[in-house]
Amino acid sequence: MSEAKRPERAIVVGGGLSGLVAALRLSQGGVEVTLVEPDRIGGKLQTSAFAGRLVDEGADAFLLRVPWAAALAHDLELDGELISPAERSAHVFVGGERRTIPHGHVMGVPADLDALAASGLLSPEGLARVAEDLHLPADPADPHEAGTDVAVGPYLRRRLGDEVVDHLIDPLLGGINAGDTATMSLAAVVPQLDAAARSGDPSLLRSCRAQLARAAAPGRNPSAGSGAVVAAIDEPAEAPPIFAAPMGGMARFVDALVGAIPSVDVVAGRSVAVLEPGPGGRGVRAVLDDGTAIDADAAIVTTPAHVTGPLLAAVAPDAAATFLGIDHSSVAMLTMAFARADLGDTTGHSGCLVPRDQGLLVTATSYGTSKWAQLRDPERDDVILRTSVGRTGDLRFTDLDDTELADEVVADLDRILGVTGAPTEVRIGRWMRSLPQYAPGHLERIAAAEAELAPTSVRVAGMALRGVGIPACVRAAEEAVASLGVTWPTRRGLAPA
Repeated sequence: MSEAKRPERAIVVGGGLSGLVAALRLSQGGVEVTLVEPDRIGGKLQTSAFAGRLVDEGADAFLLRVPWAAALAHDLELDGELISPAERSAHVFVGGERRTIPHGHVMGVPADLDALAASGLLSPEGLARVAEDLHLPADPADPHEAGTDVAVGPYLRRRLGDEVVDHLIDPLLGGINAGDTATMSLAAVVPQLDAAARSGDPSLLRSCRAQLARAAAPGRNPSAGSGAVVAAIDEPAEAPPIFAAPMGGMARFVDALVGAIPSVDVVAGRSVAVLEPGPGGRGVRAVLDDGTAIDADAAIVTTPAHVTGPLLAAVAPDAAATFLGIDHSSVAMLTMAFARADLGDTTGHSGCLVPRDQGLLVTATSYGTSKWAQLRDPERDDVILRTSVGRTGDLRFTDLDDTELADEVVADLDRILGVTGAPTEVRIGRWMRSLPQYAPGHLERIAAAEAELAPTSVRVAGMALRGVGIPACVRAAEEAVASLGVTWPTRRGLAPA
């Protein structure tokens, strides 16, 4: 294919968040856009009525300490609608009890050993093993010594021991993308811990303490980049908000994006079956599942990696293999309403994480009516829980029908919270092969795939690249558009990154 240049017409494959952002920025740059989406516009960002109020079906917030989602909200004039969780502190369910996650950690790595001891999460032996990190020498397999990306679990277990990984770090990090720290890339999933691991100080605790101190220094910009994301939950109440969401739910992003792209031709209910070089080797041709062909100067593919891979086969075969090689985890989200009198106390905390070794089907539950003030309804006097099941290595939920799954989850919630009555309303969403898993070396493989695509007119965006969160999806879409030579205006008056 010919050298890429600024397109006059582009195809966006996929109508989730990344696809909508790509369509917005392309259209703002004066490009004629066709967006193809076989299912629901908005992808995993869905908000629907539940128990008399609007409750998110998937993600219910975005991270503020990286700039991309907050900047998009500003451009879409949603910033006036943003609210933050009313509760920040969270529980971990260990040994039959809910225990509060201690303050002062970097993605689960404890910087304050006194706070960790007071939490009761670890045994005296587990606490002593964590403290050994301050004196242990570097290991040849550590990132700083080996000079390569490593799996999170083995590295952290060498430095801190098994107990803190099992009861704090794995539930936190594994909960982000329903993954397993045993096979999770340190550089791709937790770049802040990777930076600490490469600081030159073999002690991870000291490096994390230094990172926290730098983040708290006067004049520090907390949105400076992913390396500034420390202690993703459980910061003191006086600290700046960590997360935000539109009051009407995350689908407000979808509504605002759709409203901002009236010139985009949206082809709904169809999928792209083949992506190939255009006539004469110029541009790109998308053949839809009904045989319709759409020719354009460029395409941005925003589908899940297992869908993206085959679409790239005729354009960049090595990149296609890279995306096909990315594993995905499957999850289900059960939203339940309970009469307040039928459920244990959820006030004062935002939710509870459940480590793998506790033997439950539930991986986490969010106390919706404690976390979000707008979900509280005094007239109903109920509690809404959003409970997750499924993660890498645990697909038990896929063998259960909806009734069986709801019963199993209520039984787990009884162990975690105490349940004395049946839920008054239940909603179940199953998200199969929905969350990409970043194995060690992921970032290098993605960089190589992007290098192969660079001379072509095809770009890739979405969760398969460099993060599963809302900001990462926005960033990926905007960078894909910018790489095609397209610029766009913003309310901030800033050039696109």
